[in-house]
Amino acid sequence: MKFSGVLALLAAALFGFACSHPMSMVSSDGEKYFGRYRFGREGTGLMQIYGPENEVLIGRFIRVDRTIFVQDYERAFGRSTIEADGPDLSRHANAFGGLLGNSSAFHETAYAEAGLAPGQPAKSVSGPLFYWTASLQGDRRMVLGCYLIGSAYTGRGFGRCKSQSGREFHVDF
Repeated sequence: MKFSGVLALLAAALFGFACSHPMSMVSSDGEKYFGRYRFGREGTGLMQIYGPENEVLIGRFIRVDRTIFVQDYERAFGRSTIEADGPDLSRHANAFGGLLGNSSAFHETAYAEAGLAPGQPAKSVSGPLFYWTASLQGDRRMVLGCYLIGSAYTGRGFGRCKSQSGREFHVDF
């Protein structure tokens, strides 16, 4: 009886970890932190980051359309700190994918250069893009506002977070 309980607990733990994806954060002074995220329903999900001084930051991300994302991003990081090319497909959730095949006519691209090490190429992500905003709360009162952009084709992306004290972080997922 005990063996089956342990086996069920192990299976539940493996299933829970199998649904999460890795992500990393680098602070403006070069410290690197790791965490994970997982998708939820209707463009939402959960994030968990092991941040500065072993603080655990947890929060929910939600999907927003590009116009709202860019406005909020520029409010947090300054005007002209983000560049996005192509039509805004974020509100359509890749509605054209099945109808038009692999057409490049509906292609968005986002670029990131700020905060990269000298000589490192700029980051970019392409495809129909998804835009997430997140608020992470730490167990020691740290709060981060995060802005994340990812590709619907690859699931990979990047973003930036800012703490209530003004400390900035770059995110890769």
